Parts: sequence; structure tokens; C-alpha cells
Amino acid sequence: MLAIIGESFVLLLSEYKNKEMKKILLLLVVGGIFLTDTLAQEIEIGGFYGYTFGSTVRTYYGDYKTSDGPNFGGHVGFGLAPNVFVELTYNRFNTDIKYYYNNINEPVPMTTDYIQIGGVQQVPVGNGNILPYGAVSLGTSVFTVKESYGQLNSGSKWMLSATLAAGLKFHLGETLGLRLQARMGLPMYFNGLYLGTGGAGASLRVPMIQFDFSAGVFLRLGAA
Repeated sequence: MLAIIGESFVLLLSEYKNKEMKKILLLLVVGGIFLTDTLAQEIEIGGFYGYTFGSTVRTYYGDYKTSDGPNFGGHVGFGLAPNVFVELTYNRFNTDIKYYYNNINEPVPMTTDYIQIGGVQQVPVGNGNILPYGAVSLGTSVFTVKESYGQLNSGSKWMLSATLAAGLKFHLGETLGLRLQARMGLPMYFNGLYLGTGGAGASLRVPMIQFDFSAGVFLRLGAA
């Protein structure tokens, strides 16, 4: 599990030269160390593999549709109270974006990276070895188009994003667990502030919704 998380972050650092990405990753690592040393009652470290369903985005230049495909990643959770965790999560989805322009459908390779921090609330059932849970998180998503085609240019697009998730944890022993999860990803972009005679405000849009299911294993450290 540690290898999955480590390899994922190394892959991000090697692929994206953007300084902001490196700052975010460093903040996540430093924040995790701080939580571990000061607050955590229990630590969970895990990796997962799953399947993401395609979605469609309508734009001025045409429709974008991502293909279904596998996703993978890892998480580190810090128990702050009984059955309450703060969790750092990384999730990667490799896909093709089908770009419809001038009645031509051209698949272009694209990756999506979610880097999130959020909360997990779990509810023990029976003897406490089965735990339904819900989770909500906020962070960033990076959409990277590998090739240019028509009005679609290669490059990376950063977006604010949130996720909602629900699932089941199974404690298989003192330190080993199994995790099943359904997740909804909500990348967002900010249209900016506006001022006028009618007042002031801001506009925030969700251009697409991504759904995935995953299964993984995790280690429990410091569990009572």
C-alpha cells in the first residue's frame, strides 16, 4: 500500500513540472506528518484499484466524452476521534477523451488526477468489524490532455474539486482491512466575481461529474 501511494506521488512530480502541484503535494505530506505526531489516535494506509465511468462535457467547440476505464490510488487516514478520520487521498484515472468537432470523433489520451483532503465518518455494525462509512473531501483535480486536435490543445487544466463517497470497511484482523467504495467526483471552475447595481457575487460551475467504484486493502496502525 505504501508503495502504491509513493509511486503515485512520484509519478505526479515527474509528469507535472507545475510548481503549484509540488507545493500542494508538499503541503499534504507536511500536514500528514503534523497530524500523525499531534492528533492521530489511529492511522490507516491503503491502496485501491477500481473502475471509472465515462462522462460528457458540452462546450462551445463541441462535446467531450471520456471513456470508461480503470482508476487507482491510495489514501492515508488519521483517526481524530472514535470512527472519525481526516483523510488524504490521491486518485488517478487514465482515459481517452472523445472529441466531437465538425462531425469528427477523435479519441485523445487524457489523465485525471484527484488530490483531496476530507473527513470520513464510519458507523460500526455488530462486533465492530464491519463499518459502513461516508466521506466528503475538497481539493484539486488536474486534467492533462496528451495531444492536440482541432480546438483541443494539449496541456494541463487545474480545477477546484470535491468528492462524495460511501462504502464499507471490513476489519480482517488487528491490522489488515478491506475497503469497498463508490465515489462521485465534482470538478469545478470559478467564473470570477461580478459587481453591478443588483449587488455582487461569484459564479462557480460543475462542468462534469465522474463516478467510480473501487476496492482496496489497508493497514491499521496504532489501533486499539
